[in-house]
Amino acid sequence: MTAPGSAPDSAHVPAPGSAPPPLRAERLIRGAARAGNGLIAGARVAVRVSDPEVAEPLRSALRRMGARLEREPAGPIGAGGDPASGGEADIVIGDERVGPPEIRDGSAAGRIAWARARMPATAALADELRSSGALAGARVAVSLVIEPKTAALALALRGAGAEVAVFGAASETDPAVVRELLREGLTVFAPASGPVAGSETDPDAAAVADARHAAAVLDWGPELLVDDGAHLIRLAHTERPDALVRLRGASEETTSGVRPLREMQAEGALRIPVLAANDARTKTLFDNRIGTGQSCVFAIADAVDHPALAERGLAPGVAGRCWTVLGYGPVGEGVARFAAALGARVTVVERDAVRALAALHDGFEVGEPTSVLPLADVVVSATGIRHTLDAAGFGLLRPGTVVAVAGGVDDELALDALRALGWRRGAVTGSAGEWRPPAVDASAGVALGVIVLADGGGVNYTAAEGNPVEVMDLSFATQLAALGRLSAGGLEPGVHRLGAEDEQRVARAALAARGGSAHAGAASAPRPGDAAQAWRAHRYRART
Repeated sequence: MTAPGSAPDSAHVPAPGSAPPPLRAERLIRGAARAGNGLIAGARVAVRVSDPEVAEPLRSALRRMGARLEREPAGPIGAGGDPASGGEADIVIGDERVGPPEIRDGSAAGRIAWARARMPATAALADELRSSGALAGARVAVSLVIEPKTAALALALRGAGAEVAVFGAASETDPAVVRELLREGLTVFAPASGPVAGSETDPDAAAVADARHAAAVLDWGPELLVDDGAHLIRLAHTERPDALVRLRGASEETTSGVRPLREMQAEGALRIPVLAANDARTKTLFDNRIGTGQSCVFAIADAVDHPALAERGLAPGVAGRCWTVLGYGPVGEGVARFAAALGARVTVVERDAVRALAALHDGFEVGEPTSVLPLADVVVSATGIRHTLDAAGFGLLRPGTVVAVAGGVDDELALDALRALGWRRGAVTGSAGEWRPPAVDASAGVALGVIVLADGGGVNYTAAEGNPVEVMDLSFATQLAALGRLSAGGLEPGVHRLGAEDEQRVARAALAARGGSAHAGAASAPRPGDAAQAWRAHRYRART
């Protein structure tokens, strides 16, 4: 499996000049995003491509993704920048240059510095915490995918006065980033030297190491916790209750983590206050819908655009392919949006009739798995629910179908059930495995089995560098706002929402950094229920 941040398969992506125009345009967009782990939506993008057959689909796809395109230059082509569009381009896509105007240093230290420089909202919230002393001396544990942006958050917390420890699962850890954090003097509970010892022969070795590290970070004694999937919170409640003596509260990053926490609350089992950072508008509207949508679609396209798969008959490119998206929550919406922007024909499978109707009105087909899955070229699970694609669903897929998880929980793909039924996995690339049922092998005349990316883990953070830095800036600033609230105390055990004023603080900091602003007019005093006017004022009052 590819370590987060390294994404070696992307190095095999062919030069954009040797393909049909739509694929060349797609490769340019993917390359631009990959160069700086940058967000397309909202970015100022300068298109400097001389071939009009490529420039047209390029501009069209960028617009559908939400990019702010600069006007075409009337004079000689420069390095970027259109004063009329509000400043220098964030991304330049040209014949000789693709990516941000600056070059990112590929070392771990360079990638961390790059992320820190592009996380202004996180820096602003950290400065507020430092000035207030809210986290001074507090022990804060961070349980997230360990890559450059998480490192930037950890360093921001240290700068705010906290004592910081970082934990990450082996499959979600960039060892080079771990080593850099250790050099910075932080405590890290994660592998620092690549694959876990013995994992080549023992399939449980990584899980054993993860469990040891998870227990160790709780034994370290955090007072506050940033959790991902609520795994450490649940571990503390089930096997490490002594950790709850010191743990004053936690914030949760994901939908898949908030769900079990609400179940714990309903059963009266949750013993600490938890702020659902995931539910804040500054997280869900951007990280889930935009960041995960872009990063997952691009990670899938990068992984498929590989010579080893091309040799087996799997053609690269998103345009014209049938993509089936399982689930139409915020993540599913984002995956559908970005796949469609690159020309995919998208069909949605959704149990909730209201969400299915929303998908239809967003321009996508909706259908049942039995009719949709046999036609799919790519299947993306975006539910955060175990066994979303079960063994029966796998049995409906054509040879060569690509399957991936966006975001994800353990066993969102029923690979455990496939193993029990005798399916066999073979490696094709560093991020792609081929699964064949027991009755079909490579000698049976079938060119490919089903291609599963990242062993069923979240494809954007296990086979690529995770969500773009701009959306993680919002998410991590939201986490810092949550930690500030928790440090103040006064919250009862249970799941709590982040306040609207905290959302506004995060959004204002991000807007200012991106050259925008909210309306500065004086707001009217809020009314109970947010009514527009006093309830006694209505249309049909008596006239005299």
